[in-house]
Amino acid sequence: MDIYKLKLTKLQAEIFSLLCIKAGERLSQREIAKILKVSPTAVTNSVPQLKKDNLIKVEETKTINFVSFNRDEPKAIELKRVENLKNIYLSGLSNYLEKELAGGTVILFGSYSRGEDTNTSDVDIAVIGRKDKLLQLEEYEKLLHREINLNFYNSFKDIHEHLKNNILNGILLHGSVEL
Repeated sequence: MDIYKLKLTKLQAEIFSLLCIKAGERLSQREIAKILKVSPTAVTNSVPQLKKDNLIKVEETKTINFVSFNRDEPKAIELKRVENLKNIYLSGLSNYLEKELAGGTVILFGSYSRGEDTNTSDVDIAVIGRKDKLLQLEEYEKLLHREINLNFYNSFKDIHEHLKNNILNGILLHGSVEL
């Protein structure tokens, strides 16, 4: 396989992306088709490869098939982590935080940074070296389908050891970490 070629079709990638956002929910193939504005047949044809790759689970009933993100598959979790980070950048949240919190260190942490979040999880972001600032995050919350929780700290020294480890295991969006 050539590494520069996509393994999934565009529609399969869109279905996977949607299920990452809706992790923890079961969607019918018809609902997926409606959200993505494609035919139910196209979704039906795309699902088997995603299921074969263990990225999704399919629950078949007599009349309808339900599809959900496979939270039991490490590969799916890893790809969801990439999808989450991509969404942070594509939504513009990363640039907004860099502009509004210039000079601070911004770290994405918690379940969202690990790809273990569900549709009810929030996005945890630590801001170190800046004072509390009220930011307009509603637009980004709508785009990400998640509540955004900003935690402000004066320095790493002020953070409890367990929380510090959790933050340091996150993803650095802006700034630098000095221990």
